[in-house]
Amino acid sequence: MKNSIRKTAQVGALFLVFAGVISCENNFTDIETGVISNTKFSTGQIELDLKISTINIESIVADNIGLPILQNNARLNVDYWLGVYKNKHAKTIKAGFVSQLRLPSGLKTSEVIKDGDTIYNLDKVVLKLPYTATSLGANSSGVVTYRLDSILGNSLAETTIEVYRNPTFLNTLNPANPAKRNSYASNFDYKETELLSEAKGFSYIPMANKDTIFKFDRIDRSIDVNSTDFVKDTLKVLNNTNVPVPFLAIPLDLDKMKTSFWDKFNDPEFSSSQEFQNYFRGIILKAKGEDGTLVPFNLSPTSQASVDFLYSKTIIKDNKVDNVVKESYSFSFLGIQNSIYEVDNVVPTPANSFIVQGTAGIKAKIEILGVNLLTLKEDDPFLVYADKDVDNNNYLDLKELASIKDVANNELGFLINDADITFMVNNTLSSDADILPQRLYLYKSEDKGNNVVRSTHISDSYRETASFSGVLSKTDDDVPEKYTFKITDYVSDLLDGSSTEFTPLVLKVFNTTDNPLITGFLNENVLEYNWNPRSVVLFDENSDKKAKLKISYTKKKE
Repeated sequence: MKNSIRKTAQVGALFLVFAGVISCENNFTDIETGVISNTKFSTGQIELDLKISTINIESIVADNIGLPILQNNARLNVDYWLGVYKNKHAKTIKAGFVSQLRLPSGLKTSEVIKDGDTIYNLDKVVLKLPYTATSLGANSSGVVTYRLDSILGNSLAETTIEVYRNPTFLNTLNPANPAKRNSYASNFDYKETELLSEAKGFSYIPMANKDTIFKFDRIDRSIDVNSTDFVKDTLKVLNNTNVPVPFLAIPLDLDKMKTSFWDKFNDPEFSSSQEFQNYFRGIILKAKGEDGTLVPFNLSPTSQASVDFLYSKTIIKDNKVDNVVKESYSFSFLGIQNSIYEVDNVVPTPANSFIVQGTAGIKAKIEILGVNLLTLKEDDPFLVYADKDVDNNNYLDLKELASIKDVANNELGFLINDADITFMVNNTLSSDADILPQRLYLYKSEDKGNNVVRSTHISDSYRETASFSGVLSKTDDDVPEKYTFKITDYVSDLLDGSSTEFTPLVLKVFNTTDNPLITGFLNENVLEYNWNPRSVVLFDENSDKKAKLKISYTKKKE
C-alpha cells in the first residue's frame, strides 16, 4: 500500500508541475488517494555524493553450461574472443577458448568399388573460424567485400595463436557433487601439453577481404597416386548464398592429426559421441605475446567453425588413375565451451578517475554517501535536518533521509519524482566511442557474510526498462560524454520504507546476460557471465566532472 500511495502522489505532483499550475507556494488538492489534501508542498533538487572504489575481477564463469535459455528456447549467442588486447588504461587481456568437437557420421578411410580400387589420402587438416563480419556489397569487379566487426587492439600487429589438445574431461555435472551443475572459470588451468598447431608460433593479421580464401599445397595425384608433386588448392567458407566469407585458418600438424584421428576412425574411440568425447576432449586455442588484436568468434554449429580433414579419393581402374575426388570431414565445434582470459592485474589508475572493464576486468563499488552538509549554502533547506545525521559524518545518507517523516500526514516523507546517477567519461583517455562499452550496468551487491555476496538487479532495470538506460551518451561532435541510470524506483522504495536494502551498488560493463528478463521471467540475481572486453575511464567523486546522484523531490513545507 505504501508503494501505491507513493506512486499516485508522484504522478499527481509531476502532472501539476508540468501543467505549470503550482509553485513552491501552491497547494496539492484532491489527489486520488486522499492522503495528501490541502497541504503546502515544495519541490526541489539535491545532489548526493558518492564514494567509488574499484573491484578487481580475478575470474568469471565463462562456460556455456549454465547460460539462460531465451524465451523462444533458443541458445544465447556468445562471443568467444581470441587474441591479445593491450590497453594502458585497462588490463591487458590474452583471450582464448576451449571447445569440444562433434563427431561426424560416415567416417572411413577406405572403400571398395566395382572394377577398381579407391585410395584415401589425408592432405591437410585446418582449424577454421569464420569471422564476425558485415557485408559491404560487391565492388566494381563484382566481388563481395566485408568489414570485420568488433576488432579490438593493434590491427597492424601480428597475433600469435597456439592450438592444443585439451587433456581435461569436460563435464556438465560437478564431479564432487553430480547433483549439481558444473561450471568452469575463465582462469581454469587445463594443463595443455600436446601442441597441435602445424607451426609453433602461428601468427596472423585479420584481413576482411584477403581472408576469404585459404591457399595450401595438396599432392597432385591426377597422374600417379604415389606422386610427391604439389599443386595449389584453396579452402573457402561459403554462406547460405554460396558467397565466400572471411575466416581464420590455422593449419594443424598433419602427422599428429593423422595418428590421433585419421588412423583411428575404425577404432572404438570413434564408435560413438560418448567414446569420442572421452578420447579426444577438445581443442584449446590460446593467444601468446604482448600485443596484437582481439577478435570475437561465434562457435555455434551454424557458424561453420570446425576442424576440417581435407582428403583425396584416388580411383584406380586398370592400374591407372581414373579420377581424383577431393572431399573433407568436418568436426564442428559443439558441446561444452569455455572462454579463457589471462589478464595483467597491474593497471595504473588515472588521477581523479576509475576504470571499468568487462570480462575478467574491473568493476566499481558505488556507495551513496548522501547529502554533504558541509557544502550546503546557509539558506539551504536541508540544513534543517542536520540533526538526522545520526552517525555524525556530515552526510545525510539515504537511510537518514528516509527517517525524515511528516507524522501529521501519515508519516509521508520525501516523494521522489526523479533520481539519476551519472558517470562522466574521461574523454581525454577514452576518446574513441567505437571501442568503448556502448552500455554499462548498475546493480545491488549485498555482503551476506562468510564470503557470500548476493548480486541482485535494481528494480528500475525490470520495472522501468525503457528508461533505466546506462547507454553511452555522446556529444553532438560524437565525443563520448557520460553514462546515466534512472533509479527513481530504487531510491523511492528506500525513502518510503518499501525497501530496507541500503546496500552498495556495483557498476560493470554490460553483458547480454545482465538483462533480468532475458528468459521471459524475472531472475533477481545478476549472473556472473561477461564476454565484453571493452573498457572505459570514468571520472570519480573527486573530479570537476564528478560522479553523482541527483534527486528531484516533492516535500511538505515546514
